[in-house]
Amino acid sequence: MRKLARFVAGSVVLTPFLYVASCSIISHVHEHDFAQVKEGDVEAQVITTMGEPSDEEGSGGRRVPRYGASECAAPCVRRLWWFNRLSIIGEGWMIELDGHGRVVRTAYIVSP
Repeated sequence: MRKLARFVAGSVVLTPFLYVASCSIISHVHEHDFAQVKEGDVEAQVITTMGEPSDEEGSGGRRVPRYGASECAAPCVRRLWWFNRLSIIGEGWMIELDGHGRVVRTAYIVSP
């Protein structure tokens, strides 16, 4: 019975630590990768650097409702999103592409 109690107590203490550590690692990795993306980079470079996006939207099409970002408007044709799904505060990285698939704007967004 004592072993079970220790296991439960250890799990209760360890679980929040693992959650915070995982969230922080995801944030750090995306921050590092995002810093490497520059205006003018092509979409293939962005995907290689950042990985597959969590979501995307196009101008005049379906919008990603998170973070209150304005509509993707010229020169933006497509917007790629990466989210830290473990973040309680809502953390995301946005990259806008023009009609030639080149980066025209980047933004790091934290939801209030």
